[in-house]
Amino acid sequence: MPYKVLIADDDEGQRKSHGFALEVATAIIEDEIAIVETANSVDSWAKIKSEQFDLIILDNDFKDTGLKGHLPGIALLQLAKKEGPNRATPTFFCSADAYDTLKAMVEKHGGFYLPKVGYDIEKVAQLFAEKMKKKK
Repeated sequence: MPYKVLIADDDEGQRKSHGFALEVATAIIEDEIAIVETANSVDSWAKIKSEQFDLIILDNDFKDTGLKGHLPGIALLQLAKKEGPNRATPTFFCSADAYDTLKAMVEKHGGFYLPKVGYDIEKVAQLFAEKMKKKK
C-alpha cells in the first residue's frame, strides 16, 4: 500500500516543488507515494480531520481569508495534533517567514519547520523519506 501524503498549500508552484521532492523520496523509501493536494485552509482541515496520512506538508499563510472557516497554518497544525486521525502524523510546516518565534511555535506543537527560502529538493526529499519511514 503506498504512502499517503497531504500537500496543503495555496501556491501551486510550492505544491509542485513538494511533489518533486516526494518523487525523489519514492526512490529513497522504495515505495509509491499517493499525493493529495489542497489549496485552501478549509479543504485542508476537512482532509486532515477525516483521512489518515503518513505525512502532512502544511503552508503557513493561506490566502483564503474570505472563506468561511478560514484557519491560519499554525491553527491547522495545532488542530491536527489535537484531533482526528493525524495526531501522530509527521507534519512539515512550510513558511517564507524565517523568524525564530514561528519555528519555536511549530516545534512546540509537534511540527517540523521547513523554510521556503533555500528549499533544496534533494535535502527535503531525504527529510520527508526519513519521517515517513519512522511512521510505518
